Amino acid sequence: MESGELSKGEQGADECPLWAHSRGNGSGRRHLLEDHLRSVGWWAAKFAEPFGADQIAYWLGLTHDFGKASEIWQRRLLEVEGADEPVGVDHRAAGTRFLVEHLGFDVFAMPVYGHHGGLDHPSVMANFLASPPLEVAHEEQALQRLRARLPELATPSVPVWPACASDPLGGELLTRMLFSALVDADHLDTQVHFGKRREHVAAQVDPAHLLDRFEAGRKDKLREQLRTRGASPVDPLRGEVYEACVAAASLGPGFFKLAAPTGLGKTISSAGFALHHASVQGLRRVVVAVPFISITEQNAEVYRELLGSTPSDPLVLEHHSSVALEGPGSRWQRLAAENWDAPFIVTTTVQLLQSLHDRRPWAMRKLHRLARSVVVLDEIQALPVHLLIPILAMLRQLVEHFGVTVVLASATQPEFWDLAPLRQVRAVDILPDPAGLQRRLRRIRPMRYRWEVSPRPSLEQVATKVAAEPARQVLVVVNTVDHARIVYDALNARRPGMVRHLSTRMCPAHRRDVLADVDATLKRKPVEPLNLVSTQLIEAGVDLDFPVVYRAMSPAESILQAAGRANREGQRPESGLVVIFDPAEQAMPASYGLPVAETRRRFGPMKQPEPDDLGTLADYFRGYYATLPENAMGSQLLAARASWDFPTVTKDFRMIDEDSVPVVVRYHNPQITERPDPIDGWLQQLRRDPARGHIWLRRLQPYTISLPKSQLAKPQVAALLRPVIGDLYEWAGVYDLNIGIVIPAKEENPREQKRP
Repeated sequence: MESGELSKGEQGADECPLWAHSRGNGSGRRHLLEDHLRSVGWWAAKFAEPFGADQIAYWLGLTHDFGKASEIWQRRLLEVEGADEPVGVDHRAAGTRFLVEHLGFDVFAMPVYGHHGGLDHPSVMANFLASPPLEVAHEEQALQRLRARLPELATPSVPVWPACASDPLGGELLTRMLFSALVDADHLDTQVHFGKRREHVAAQVDPAHLLDRFEAGRKDKLREQLRTRGASPVDPLRGEVYEACVAAASLGPGFFKLAAPTGLGKTISSAGFALHHASVQGLRRVVVAVPFISITEQNAEVYRELLGSTPSDPLVLEHHSSVALEGPGSRWQRLAAENWDAPFIVTTTVQLLQSLHDRRPWAMRKLHRLARSVVVLDEIQALPVHLLIPILAMLRQLVEHFGVTVVLASATQPEFWDLAPLRQVRAVDILPDPAGLQRRLRRIRPMRYRWEVSPRPSLEQVATKVAAEPARQVLVVVNTVDHARIVYDALNARRPGMVRHLSTRMCPAHRRDVLADVDATLKRKPVEPLNLVSTQLIEAGVDLDFPVVYRAMSPAESILQAAGRANREGQRPESGLVVIFDPAEQAMPASYGLPVAETRRRFGPMKQPEPDDLGTLADYFRGYYATLPENAMGSQLLAARASWDFPTVTKDFRMIDEDSVPVVVRYHNPQITERPDPIDGWLQQLRRDPARGHIWLRRLQPYTISLPKSQLAKPQVAALLRPVIGDLYEWAGVYDLNIGIVIPAKEENPREQKRP
């Protein structure tokens, strides 16, 4: 008998129960295949209903495990039961072929073909179906068995396709959404069977209920602020911004812009818009995405307070790589993070946008939750320029085909509307007169700009001027880690004990401690002398108020973001001062070249407009984008998406520079925490139990920095790095409580480095 043929005994086993999963749910029961298929079909349809693809998703769910009905798969399941061993028999082919041959799904059958391994290029599936394995007879047997159990297979009806299915990019995104709905439904039903969940999804929270809680929380917060810090001259403008957000929320779904100047309560106002809009339009959830984890944590805490979210009554899901998923309420957080089954989500821009361009099931499982939601993209000036075109195209398709409202929020609004993906798109300005609001704010919060660009001062000279400033509290923002160290050392020599440092050479836990210390010092009376030297990581989402800010020459939006930390509350007797200096030691990120050149063209000591002139800032963005060819903004990724080349899109869509490696450091400040965190114990657990590595990696993340791979090429650095697992290292050298990781000079013997 050929290996693809079936014995008579195998052919006659149609009355036997067919199983989808083995025992393991505590009850000792196996999972009936027809129950699993119907349940996954029902839930997938439920998840796809918001974007009009419920019939399609039902068939994907019903057919995804057809191959499990074959005798060979059923026999193998029983052989490996309890052995923690995979079945090892393909079960994708039968359902994939059924969809293509009986329902005309064609490329839209790819979610079934890839529901374990991920979406692939259509040609891979086509080649697989065109050259069936010898086990094709088992596919026929599986289908024959299932026809007796699933009567709808006798007369399958071709589903109605959404309009976007006929468009290459729209169809590609529809496939992503259907894949997400199928994968989520499959995982949920499997988890319920194995006792990892009590129910498939959380109860839907009424947007109106969320809104009521938010408004009550906001009133309480305003009263508390008035009690603790008193009234601020800026408060009336913050109120205007919020009222404008509430007024605009009644408009229909689409693109919205929130161009609120720095310090006018954008965090709360954007959420207010989102919740009012969701309530009016009947949308399902709010997703707030910000560029940095530190802002994510900060904003999530604000939203939890405003919504009254607690471990026993969870509403706000914080989802990013450093969130700890242990402790009170951790089960809900851990389960909800798998698929964003929560009414209010705070995440990173990287998590959101890379998931939208990924191909793997675990990354894409949550995507269907975006349909008919409000997505707030905060600090959009930080979107990577080399990926602007695919990002904007994806946002437009979410708005046009999936009922999403997108809010682009920033004090320095980029001009995206002349770029190809957003041409002819009308975005609603939430604020009726952003330029007028900026002028009024400047009268309340006066600001002076001083340019020190010719001759170029050295960093030592900058430190001397900062130390001599009449205002004893000064923020200095530079463009590189090395420049931050030079200025810090120079200032610390002049004002020992009065200088703080922030850079990516410090782990997140360390940076949080420094920011908390700086904030407390700035608020203390009488005024205490303080200098903070930072890289550009201070420029987004950090609520600090210095009288004077020094900013190294940078793109115009960075200058304006830094300026937002000067006289932030408008309560200082003197105007805020922003000093833009062009250091003689030239060094800046490679991506700064063109925007800095455009900044020099439009702003400077002999030019009329200041960096906070919004009209000139808009011209700056248009001029900058006009200098870039489309392939420098990622246009080639649209071609890959249009051909449904999911592997290429996943490989090429990279928001984070991958020329770095994660390094665990041993940070502990005894002045803040008496008991050091058990970093050594976590590292040992990670090495000993890599299968549960996600637990230890989450715990270690606040103590992990990204070190450029160029540093690893240095022998004195490589000698201080100890492999942990994968590309994770631990640092065996000095970690300084002031500046973080210390890279030894070339002539030093790294083995002789002593820890402080």
